[in-house]
Amino acid sequence: MSGAIVTRFFAPAVFAVGLLAPAAATVAHAQAKPQPRSTSTSARPSRSVSIGGYGTFGRVGFTAAESFDAILGESTGSLFGGGMRAGLPWGGLFVDVGAWRFHAEGERAFVFNDEVIPLGIPVDVTVTPIEISGGWRFRFRRLTKFTAYAAGGFTAMKYQETSEFSTPAEDADETYTGYHVLGGAEYKISRWLGVAGEASWTTVPDAIGTAGVSQAFNETDLGGTTLRFKITVGR
Repeated sequence: MSGAIVTRFFAPAVFAVGLLAPAAATVAHAQAKPQPRSTSTSARPSRSVSIGGYGTFGRVGFTAAESFDAILGESTGSLFGGGMRAGLPWGGLFVDVGAWRFHAEGERAFVFNDEVIPLGIPVDVTVTPIEISGGWRFRFRRLTKFTAYAAGGFTAMKYQETSEFSTPAEDADETYTGYHVLGGAEYKISRWLGVAGEASWTTVPDAIGTAGVSQAFNETDLGGTTLRFKITVGR
């Protein structure tokens, strides 16, 4: 009798265990299996290239001050230009490609005994540099709308000097190479519009000084310093 009681008591339990064991094994396997990492990038900081453009105007002062003053009556003048800037996805790193133009009218001259003698021949002088720069932008936590920056790079300086009745040998149309450094600060008026001010120094060695007034004054550098104001568009 005791055997029958035992059998009737344990039979349902064994049957239940038989049904639940596979389910329990499945749950245990699912819990032990490593879960795949989420591929969502919503929590990751986005890194991308930002593109912006600008227009610029300002003043330039040439290193060959005596040569420009002898021909144009002054060694400084206005400039205008523009360019494009790309912010790279590594901190504040950026690249910039820009150009500006200086143009003035003067008079051909020669130097005798350190005295400048005008020749009465009108002349047009045009200087057009193309600047390729790489630099870094410095952001401030408390001044979120201000960004300071510094850069340097390669300069290709095109120099043109023409007169109406001159021969090709008397005119000049050459491109020289040098380098530049610059620094400035930008203020964001809105998300897409800003203003900036910057100063730059350029050197273009051994570009002039082989003939004319630049040779008389022993001036060979076609570079100079500029103060520029920019209107920027883009992030």
